[in-house]
Amino acid sequence: MPANVPPTADDLIEPLARAVRGYYDDLAVVALSHGLSSSQARALIALREPLSMRTLADHLVCDASNATGLIARMEARGLVQRTPSLEDRRSKVVCATSDGKELALRIRAEMRTVHAALEALTPHERAALLPLLNRLGQLLAH
Repeated sequence: MPANVPPTADDLIEPLARAVRGYYDDLAVVALSHGLSSSQARALIALREPLSMRTLADHLVCDASNATGLIARMEARGLVQRTPSLEDRRSKVVCATSDGKELALRIRAEMRTVHAALEALTPHERAALLPLLNRLGQLLAH
């Protein structure tokens, strides 16, 4: 593609897919080293704040029954706890325990492949990338 022709959305899809795939491949390796599935690691990272089981299931792109089993296994390890929702006593809210929060931080820190790739970017490239990733995330969240 000529340098003066801006890329189309189609031109960006595969590079974005490679970046996302690289992130999830690294996450899977680190999660496994801590005896977690990728979904459990994603849940733990998402629990920076308490979430309803429904919100967590939506985040993990799974149905509520899958999220319940996943959270039950994590609860047995002392990584999360479930409490009744203050708004609706029939639903549960999940929050990470202190051990769970510590493990989430450790998982992110141990994602060496992703860290190395980001550190290989120049400071200028990282500064340019951050607002673009934030904007893309906002657009994809809607």
